[in-house]
Amino acid sequence: MRVQHNIRAVNAERQLGMTEGILGKSANKLSSGYKINIAADDAAGLSISEKMRKQIRGLTQASANSEDGISMIQIADGALTEVHDMIDRCLELSVQASNGTNSVSDREKIQDEINQIITEIDAIKERTKFNEIYVLKGVGVNVPDRVQRSLFPVGSLPDWVDCPAIKLENEVDGKTVFSETYKGSVAASMDFKEFTQDTKSDLYGKGFSTTCCTCDKFYCVEFTKGSGAQPPVQSGNSYVFRLGIDDIHSASDLVDAIVELTKSPTGVPGKPADHFTLLEKDPTNPNKLWVYDERSWATYNTAMNWGLFAAGVMYEREEIIPGSHENPQQIALQVGADTGNQMILNMAVISSQSLGIADVDVRGGFVYDRQIVRTSKGEYRRITVEVSGADQAIKAFGKAKDKVSAERSRLGAYQNRLEHTVNNLDNVVENTTAAESRIRDTDMAKEMVRYSNRNILLQSGQAMLAQANQSNQGILSLLAG
Repeated sequence: MRVQHNIRAVNAERQLGMTEGILGKSANKLSSGYKINIAADDAAGLSISEKMRKQIRGLTQASANSEDGISMIQIADGALTEVHDMIDRCLELSVQASNGTNSVSDREKIQDEINQIITEIDAIKERTKFNEIYVLKGVGVNVPDRVQRSLFPVGSLPDWVDCPAIKLENEVDGKTVFSETYKGSVAASMDFKEFTQDTKSDLYGKGFSTTCCTCDKFYCVEFTKGSGAQPPVQSGNSYVFRLGIDDIHSASDLVDAIVELTKSPTGVPGKPADHFTLLEKDPTNPNKLWVYDERSWATYNTAMNWGLFAAGVMYEREEIIPGSHENPQQIALQVGADTGNQMILNMAVISSQSLGIADVDVRGGFVYDRQIVRTSKGEYRRITVEVSGADQAIKAFGKAKDKVSAERSRLGAYQNRLEHTVNNLDNVVENTTAAESRIRDTDMAKEMVRYSNRNILLQSGQAMLAQANQSNQGILSLLAG
């Protein structure tokens, strides 16, 4: 027997200390509910869990963002519903005003109500906001496009163009005029650089035509044999200018002769009938003739070269001069936990200008409106009809209603998409949370079993330590004997 070292007590104490440490960790897990309380508990599990927590919190906020987006859309749609109702009322009033039983005074009263409704549409645009963000007000000022129609030649010398399919049932000097719509720039040019002594004869009986920029008068220039210019001949709605070209030897001289030929009755060169159409020589290219609206800001703004074509064959061109427009308010919704997870909402743009109803007046007299109708021969005829101010209002409010419907349709599509987004985000959050819980959270039943087991071991260790300390007491009995 030895008294210097109580090995059994030392061993019992060491085992007891280990059991107490394990029991302490188990108690920590049971009290916190977490399986991982410090990085040492599970280093890899902690890293995975924290990444999942980041995703969960980001997606939870993204779901809330999407809900806010839905709320914004619902505000806009509610306002557009009211605008729809107001436009319907304006349509109703326009139809009423178009009835011949109404007096001038009646139409005045109808116009007063329409004016108030239009004013309210603009007011709704200013008052409809979400979190101080305008949802119906675009960015910029709306200035409508300006439409300008003119007749210009198409093709290039000496390749003469064929007659197109759209037929205009007017006649110029006994010849049928053909028409086709083109969209382009404001001015048109003709380059006569290929005019030579050899090609001069190809121009006999050929020419070009244009119309006044504000009315339907035709100005036709025809090249003929002989020399000198003939006085313009009026044929119905047309003025025919004939120019003998035998004594013209260069393209520059031809352009000069055309400008002089088409001078107005008051002597202004290149301005037929004192209207707004202007034929002018290019200051930098003496072979080129420009035809444009003299009021236009876009003089010489096109690179297109319009050539010659058969006499009496004319092509109508419709120029749309863009104005400035209200661009829709763009809202970027963060609908994910990472950068780039955005959804762009183009909100509605609603105003009397953008809807084209700012200047509607049911009191207006008759105006001219050119339309294309299909004939029994399968051809297309362009006709001029008289349209009253009330009829124009019906058309304007009809188009406005279509635009509001399109805006509401787009917003509705956004809302449906966002609802799907919210559902998906909530699903991802739920399942990611479950996965993170399996890594991070304590399984209370298993941990309580472990705790009970370690608690029994602790008590057993304490008892063994007490027995080990008692084992050396036998030496005292030896000393006493």
